[in-house]
Amino acid sequence: MAQPGAELAQAIAAYQQGNRGEALKISRAILAREPDNSGAHYVLGVAQADAGEMAEALRALKRAVALTPEKASFHITLGNLYLNLKRDAAAANAFRRALAIAPNSAPAHANLATTLKRQGRLPEAAAEFHAALVLLRGASGEVATDPSQHETFRFASRAKLAHDIEQYDYLLARGALPPAFEQEVAAHREVHSELERRDAGGDNARRHALSDSQQARLSGSFNRLNYLPAETNWQEAALNPALGCREVQDQYTCAAPPTVIIDDFLSVASLAELRRFCLETTIWFDCKEHGGYLGAYLNEGFYSPLLFTLARELEARLPDIFAGHNLAQMWAFKYGAESAGTRLHADKAAVNLNFWITPDSALEDETGGGLRLYDIAAPAEWRFESYNHQEKALRAEITRRGATCRDIPYKCNRAVIFDSSLIHETVPLRFRMGYENRRINVTMLFGERVEV
Repeated sequence: MAQPGAELAQAIAAYQQGNRGEALKISRAILAREPDNSGAHYVLGVAQADAGEMAEALRALKRAVALTPEKASFHITLGNLYLNLKRDAAAANAFRRALAIAPNSAPAHANLATTLKRQGRLPEAAAEFHAALVLLRGASGEVATDPSQHETFRFASRAKLAHDIEQYDYLLARGALPPAFEQEVAAHREVHSELERRDAGGDNARRHALSDSQQARLSGSFNRLNYLPAETNWQEAALNPALGCREVQDQYTCAAPPTVIIDDFLSVASLAELRRFCLETTIWFDCKEHGGYLGAYLNEGFYSPLLFTLARELEARLPDIFAGHNLAQMWAFKYGAESAGTRLHADKAAVNLNFWITPDSALEDETGGGLRLYDIAAPAEWRFESYNHQEKALRAEITRRGATCRDIPYKCNRAVIFDSSLIHETVPLRFRMGYENRRINVTMLFGERVEV
């Protein structure tokens, strides 16, 4: 007969291997003999949550926490279940209890941030996201690398390295990075050349596993938070004060499907500030293999106070569109000189705001770089994996329903607001070479997509 500790290990292993039934069986057997075994309650609760047995899972996880209140991971898992049940106050309390035990828990900070964001408490959410970001991507040697982040430091593409080299050169020229950082740039150039020889002219967005030597040379800076500009306490209007708000709302609500295009969207000052933030901040950790473009996200540094001001102003000035829809997610994408852009997809939200901030002078091909918007939404019964990642299925749906598309040309400071379930993609682009000419688009998602 297995020892009690070994039996619990078997339950955990079964769960990790995807054998939920075995994990449930073993944990229940343990509890029949040891009703106060907190580990067995924990495994039982996690497995029940995966099975959709939420009430039972909640009882099990609360019992695990009560029996072992000093274990931060138990509080985090309970908080995640509360999040899933949309019990935000209880979730926040669970994550705060975890942080009282383990102040340097990146998951607890990040999940508390998600909870605060859902409650519309954006500045507080940003502070928690930042705490998690520093723990996960702080400068090498300052913090321990979280195991969940190992892969992000082990893979690179030429597209990613080329962007980072350009950004570091840009920052060095402005004195934002110390001269000693030149050594990091030199290491990036070395590894870029090595990947170029390995690719032999292939796709520059292809990801490569870095060798031990390459990882060691890049370890001081690659995919780390090397520079954040001083935070601005943004006091000015983010939206263009002259924006015709009534006209914009009427156009959106009358359009079928709901769509409106707005030129001169941001104020002159806020456009310049957001552009500065995107050019300077080293938060471009994600590189897409399709299109080779870089991504920066709300949970990983894309949280300029200006954007929170913008979210508040949208609800106040365009209530017919945004009222009742909290900011759910936001990101920016930054592209190389030529790219196929974002692939066909729809987004998990009620309202999508997409706008561009690179000057029109950067355009090499004025017919490209805009937004291709189809006149049909992803079916309400589809789930995220299907409508956000399965391009073939979306193409088939477009053909089946005889959908048509509209190309909205690129223009700096042009915004497109549309039903986020509408199928859309980037019009392939060609911009001029040079770091400041890279196409940057910002997306902000509001509210929840209606699904059945």
